[in-house]
Amino acid sequence: MMDDALSHMVEKLVNNGKADKTLVVAQAEENLLTRFAVNRIHQHVRQETLNVTVVVEKDKKVGIAGTSSLKPEEADALLNKALQNAELSSGESTLELAETGEQQFDMKSRFVEDLIEAHDERARIVANMIERGEKAQADAFGVLNATREKVIIRNSAGTHLQWEGSVGLVKAMYMKGQGSGYQIGQFNNPGNFIWEQLAEKALQKCLDSQHPEPLEPGKYTVILEPLAVGTLLGEMASFSFNARAAYQGHSYIWQHRGEQLFPKFMTIYDWGLDDLTALRLPMDFEGYLKKPVQFIEGGEAKDVVFDSRFAKILNHPNTGHALPPEAMSYSPIPLNVIMLPGQKSMDQLIAETEHGIIVTMLNYVRSYLDPLTVLATGITRNGTFLIEDGKVTKALNNTRFLQSFVEALQNTTDIGSELMMVGEEFGSFTAPALKIEKFNFM
Repeated sequence: MMDDALSHMVEKLVNNGKADKTLVVAQAEENLLTRFAVNRIHQHVRQETLNVTVVVEKDKKVGIAGTSSLKPEEADALLNKALQNAELSSGESTLELAETGEQQFDMKSRFVEDLIEAHDERARIVANMIERGEKAQADAFGVLNATREKVIIRNSAGTHLQWEGSVGLVKAMYMKGQGSGYQIGQFNNPGNFIWEQLAEKALQKCLDSQHPEPLEPGKYTVILEPLAVGTLLGEMASFSFNARAAYQGHSYIWQHRGEQLFPKFMTIYDWGLDDLTALRLPMDFEGYLKKPVQFIEGGEAKDVVFDSRFAKILNHPNTGHALPPEAMSYSPIPLNVIMLPGQKSMDQLIAETEHGIIVTMLNYVRSYLDPLTVLATGITRNGTFLIEDGKVTKALNNTRFLQSFVEALQNTTDIGSELMMVGEEFGSFTAPALKIEKFNFM
């Protein structure tokens, strides 16, 4: 993964002697992708990507520049571009430098590493997923992805962090007639590489979704499956679980910290080193070590994540959740969100529901209507079903919803016992199913 050339460039940039302060963030990724559509593998490829970003402070002005090239002359050009950008920046600004020292973190998964090299095995797994669809006269679509990642963070204050990790992702989707089914799962060991279960579940949802009927607008009891809950948690992470939202005045958690506003059986937190998260990351992209952060603990609103900038603004300890410099406008964000499970299986949740809706997936979700309550709209997709007298009785059309996700968490009456790692390209969300009252469909 370009190790020697990358390390040389990072060292040259951080020891440039021209800037007052320097931060260098290098990210390298090796991605092994097998993608299939309409029962055929159409991509079976290996791809390497690289991003090197330098942030400099010169005369109390900050500039940033990035490259994807490791050519010998690129380091000087990159540094000069960052210095030019600093000179052109308006107003004074400062670059906070972590003083974390030198540390290396090898968090690669042996299982994923083996899968990266097992090209025939990845194709065999995908062929099995396709065969399942063909037997049911359904079209199969999806992805099997194994990724090896490396991050180097160095600054002129002596911080030198290096991390390596690996993670896998499987997506399975089937389409037939009017129905479709979809499942997704991250994995990092044989125990959570449940591709057969995901494929079978997605196929069954497709077959059960034939001849859907419309749903009358109104408020219903819903059971959100883990995939839908992962989307809910992602919106909460963006609009409520972070210090930027707190500073902008729309973090419900921050405004109500210390208050018991959620069910006592609910706990949601972020911890980059938790065994329940798919891609363990011990530091942020400023070079600070991550700290565990409780958002909701036993139903009580607790805290949000911080980076160095908002820690200073809000006079709060930095929790180590800065994003890469090129994503600074979104920082900080929790990347390892975990919701603790309950005691009941999915079958029990359904059996105890007199009249309700099962939602597999929330799609095209937009939560800008009221950021404080995370008022979201979107549509259900890939499996929406009616529950009557504790049994699933019919398929329903994809249906638009308009629902505050804060209120949805407050109206949760039960939590499923099974956790799923349902993150995708950005972040890891470990989620159970939720049973929620008064969920609003339009």
